Amino acid sequence: MVKIRLRRIGTKGRPFYRVVVAESASGRNGSFVETLGTYDPVAQPKRLEINEERALYWLMEGAQPSETTAYLLNKLGILPKFLEQRPAQKKNYSFLDKRTAAISVAATTPTENA
Repeated sequence: MVKIRLRRIGTKGRPFYRVVVAESASGRNGSFVETLGTYDPVAQPKRLEINEERALYWLMEGAQPSETTAYLLNKLGILPKFLEQRPAQKKNYSFLDKRTAAISVAATTPTENA
């Protein structure tokens, strides 16, 4: 199986990632098929560059993005374009719609003791 995932190339304390297409059996920094872009979480604002055409190609070929990569693809609008063409795949990305418990729980106001 082919996966779209992050490959760390940054130094200690300063992460920098390449978004790559790799066999799922290869290690985090092991061999890969193609580089799709880069992600720099340290820069302000965070820099994210992904080749949209190639990412869509690999998604159509059946590549599965990791959870973090799926968030990045969603942020750039690549994943919604893929899901327009393949609506049956939407169930595989349900984790993108979840909210944290802190957000979903209604805020309660303290009651006054009379």
